[in-house]
Amino acid sequence: MSLETDTTLQKSLDAIDRIRKRIYITGWIVVAVTIGMYARFAYLQRTTDDLERLLSAAVSALTFLIVWAAFAVIMCIMRMTRRILRAIELSSRALR
Repeated sequence: MSLETDTTLQKSLDAIDRIRKRIYITGWIVVAVTIGMYARFAYLQRTTDDLERLLSAAVSALTFLIVWAAFAVIMCIMRMTRRILRAIELSSRALR
């Protein structure tokens, strides 16, 4: 039973690490795109009077800002999940 628990915990920790790497890469791409979208929006505000282009740029920038916030929430959840799994692993080792 204890060996199965250790194996399951280790598999879970490895899965969290793999997902975390993908989330980091995707998240930093989203951060860069968000900054680019706000720069585009600021540029369009100064150079155009086309309301449709301005609204499109504003909506795009806000959408990526929401995704950026979701990235931050996901990172917090993943950190807590990893801490909980490590605590379980440490407590199971202490009981042996």
